[in-house]
Amino acid sequence: MTKYLSNQLPDNQLILQNGEEYLWFSGTDYLGMGHNESFQSYLVEGLKIYGTHFGSSRNNSLQLNIYNEAEIALAEFTGAPAALTVSSGMWAGQLVLREIENIILNQDFSESTRQIKYHYSPGVHPAIWGKDYAVNSKTWSDWAYETIQLIGESTENVAHVICSDAVGSPWVNDFDFSIFDNLPSQKNIQFIVDDSHGLGVCGRSGNGIYQKIAELKNAKVIVVASLNKAMGIPAGTILADESIIARLRNSPWFSGASPCAPAYIFAFKKLLDANLYQKAYEHLLSSISYFQNQISGIGIFSAIKNYPVFCSRDISLFPFLLDHGIMASRFSYPLSTDPPVTRLAISTLHQKEDLDRLAEVCIEFQKR
Repeated sequence: MTKYLSNQLPDNQLILQNGEEYLWFSGTDYLGMGHNESFQSYLVEGLKIYGTHFGSSRNNSLQLNIYNEAEIALAEFTGAPAALTVSSGMWAGQLVLREIENIILNQDFSESTRQIKYHYSPGVHPAIWGKDYAVNSKTWSDWAYETIQLIGESTENVAHVICSDAVGSPWVNDFDFSIFDNLPSQKNIQFIVDDSHGLGVCGRSGNGIYQKIAELKNAKVIVVASLNKAMGIPAGTILADESIIARLRNSPWFSGASPCAPAYIFAFKKLLDANLYQKAYEHLLSSISYFQNQISGIGIFSAIKNYPVFCSRDISLFPFLLDHGIMASRFSYPLSTDPPVTRLAISTLHQKEDLDRLAEVCIEFQKR
């Protein structure tokens, strides 16, 4: 895989180390927080108050209020009962997977639980790979129906952990979670969803998938996510019932890890309080709609309505874009042996003329 080196974070433009310039249509900074002036101002304010880092356990004698305050604001934004922040989205998922059996054994049905069965969806992110993980090559819907059947046929002493992404990545897929409305009752079921690529750009006002997943019957829901994508914060979060968050808060895996730098958490709360994420989300929706109308009728992409990512497995698309001054991404993920995907991403940093140029080149590619 060819690597392209740069000495600066791109906005809508990318300048490589060798001086070449491209329109930049990739990455995960969907809401443009990497160059948001309000965010930068809040971060500078936070640095003056809290310094550059906090290399301590959050369960130490000294505890900073800003973490709890931001978590309350995040829970309100997402519609979750409670939220917890950790150092990354990957650690959010792994913390939950390390504690999930303890969580199960301290809930209803625990006295009868003798076995825990894991059900991993096709393409699920490594953040929520846990015990007995195995690659699944089925379609997502086939896996979902099969999972429901397996749970229904299981004995009462088996607890079940269902793990899925909220949105497919890097290959974009929209999943129909209403299938799981048919989960059998009288079963001990945990549903863990990774919303890293949805939080900030999906749901009502960009608030992610928690409220939608929480409507599922007969399952306890935990949502984990990176905040370092659309929301621009180098941290991760866990959204769940207060009892689950309390157990995770007291876990040695939480206590033994340093948190995100408090200056970023301060800026995060400021952004939430000012509704700047919602405003950026509305701007992004407008840009996505504009671009989708521009390329209406061409069939080179896999995409989801109102979602900023467009994918293709056509190996000639990436170099064609590059030859026309547009840099996308093309790489194998999460395994180096996975088929490479050409991935385009729209952000709030793109201007109308950027979208026009991208549409023009894509239409030209279609006509070759």
